[in-house]
Amino acid sequence: MPRWWQKITALDTLQWRYLALSLVLLPAIDVSLRCVGFKRTKRWLEARAESPEATMSSGNAVEATALQIAAVVSLAGRRSLWRTSCLRQALGLWVLLARRGIASEVRIGIESTPDAGFAAHAWVERHDHVLIGGEHARERYVTLL
Repeated sequence: MPRWWQKITALDTLQWRYLALSLVLLPAIDVSLRCVGFKRTKRWLEARAESPEATMSSGNAVEATALQIAAVVSLAGRRSLWRTSCLRQALGLWVLLARRGIASEVRIGIESTPDAGFAAHAWVERHDHVLIGGEHARERYVTLL
């Protein structure tokens, strides 16, 4: 049995909920970015990011929930039929966390080196910890947003 399948079958109820939401949300974000651009997509997501649930500030349970949601958004981005980029996954995670009342920030950075050329990357941080996008993001990329 493939390892990714083992991960999927081991998901709990919360993770299944956010996996299903991610499988719908990530393609919608992709289409929106392609059709109307970043600014309008971000405004659209901000309008949907208002938390219907109580605001969660910190604590082990909140951090664990944030990591669980990040893991399934990443899984959905990598394994769904509609593959998505780091920006789509970062925006998707950010809005899902915000709707749960968990504060986070989307970061966008660039890297420009003579060897590699130009590269851009997006990730999500919470309390100076990268939730999605890799720990390397903070060291490798100069943050623009």
